[in-house]
Amino acid sequence: MRKENGLTTDSILEIVAYGAWNGGEVVDNSVFANRGMFFKGNIPVNHETIEKRIGVRKRVVAPEDERIGVTALKDLLEKSDMDPSRIKVVIGATNVGEDKYDPGPLIRHPFELMRKECPDAIVLDLYAGCPGFNVSAELIFMLSLAGVLGAGDLSVIVGAENIHRAKTFRPLDTAHILFGDDALATALETKACAGPGGNYSKSDKVKLPLGEDFVAGIAKALFELNGGERIDGIIVDNQLGKMQHRIPATAARVQHRLVELMYPEAASNGIISRFKEALAFYDENVKSFGFDIMSVGRDPSLVERIARAYVESGKYKTIASAYLAPDFTVEVMVHRGDGYSFVRPRYGIVDTLTRTHGCFGDYIQAVPENGDVFGEIDGKGVFLHATRGARAHLTELLSRNNMTPYDIDLLIEHQANFAMIPLTLEKALVNGQPDIKKAAAEYIANRRVTNIHERGNCSVVCMQRLPYDLKRGALKEDTVQGYPVNRNLDNLKDAKVILNDSVGTGMTRSSILQINR
Repeated sequence: MRKENGLTTDSILEIVAYGAWNGGEVVDNSVFANRGMFFKGNIPVNHETIEKRIGVRKRVVAPEDERIGVTALKDLLEKSDMDPSRIKVVIGATNVGEDKYDPGPLIRHPFELMRKECPDAIVLDLYAGCPGFNVSAELIFMLSLAGVLGAGDLSVIVGAENIHRAKTFRPLDTAHILFGDDALATALETKACAGPGGNYSKSDKVKLPLGEDFVAGIAKALFELNGGERIDGIIVDNQLGKMQHRIPATAARVQHRLVELMYPEAASNGIISRFKEALAFYDENVKSFGFDIMSVGRDPSLVERIARAYVESGKYKTIASAYLAPDFTVEVMVHRGDGYSFVRPRYGIVDTLTRTHGCFGDYIQAVPENGDVFGEIDGKGVFLHATRGARAHLTELLSRNNMTPYDIDLLIEHQANFAMIPLTLEKALVNGQPDIKKAAAEYIANRRVTNIHERGNCSVVCMQRLPYDLKRGALKEDTVQGYPVNRNLDNLKDAKVILNDSVGTGMTRSSILQINR
């Protein structure tokens, strides 16, 4: 249990309400046939090949004249009994959002619904790829643990991706086929906080005019400030306002450049450029995260305040913050904590883990082209990172909580491509079973919920949509790529131990462990 001012509390942060956009047009795979689109290997795109390769039968497409994030937040405010004046944090978790040309922060549009009721709230976008909801929840967890948020304070995460309206990919890019549009708003309540119990220190603030090569400049500044010592995480308040600078997060790029400075021999030998070796090297030596925010207030002190909360939470020792202004001027600082301790609460969100492998940042990126900008996905690279990176990550989180995957009642796994899920579970579950494929299939049927075949890859919003649809009875039994899915829905609605796990651009993987009362 957590102790607050000498008293004992058993919960720090809990998810308390959802609101959703439930509109749009259902579009099946036939719309992509006869367009001259081909999968790798010159395989023509049609209904059968789409379902066979990625498990998607249809997806939901939003109208171009609706801001679906606004709709989701409006639904939350209207259907819950929340007092908006209690809202202290509002986060827009997104990649592209609803308009790839919008300079951001994209959350400013939904926030207008309640600006008058909570004018002093912390309001920001968060860019961490598809794990953005999990990373946002972790950030709120850190603010609660550190005492920035107090008992009764509310936080709201608005996940919104309108991939079709944004025209994220080139016209014949098969990535179009994967995605569905979606938006949800999730409310979290801080139940208690422990407050700081250690010693906080910070480096001098370095302010530099960096120009276009700002990634290398930030990495060099951090290397010099921290004496080449390991950093647990990098948070950048990225005010550049362009999609190519947030996909992947600038912090993920900085992380990799910093690793090259810290480990020059590994860089020169190519270890951190070859997939298998790079994955193992990062898992053993780097063990850090990197994500961007974009604050509405454009106050450089906010990212410093957030970084301080991470070290005062007791979960991290050293966090770097950077404020990247539109003119490429940057303010960099390193925050350190000594003597803080994290004691896991009994209920609600009990633990989190976020790791970035910046060496794979090019696997999902936005690339400028002839005055436009488009998303590019290295499908093979993403597949390898998602499936082969799962075991080490999940083992680290679960083992420190004295758990194995079989202690999880409900797994909410990101659905980039259904074909990834069985292979991910085969890697994560293997423990001498005589038939690991059967074990993975049973896990999928009875401990997971699935909707990629009905809605496509909903990016950031997947982590919100799945539990929301489970609770409202919108999920149905089915079979996807030969695997039975959604076969235990009644029991999963009352799941006690829940694991959210998501992987995406950066490449970042983030997980949240929840225990219900």
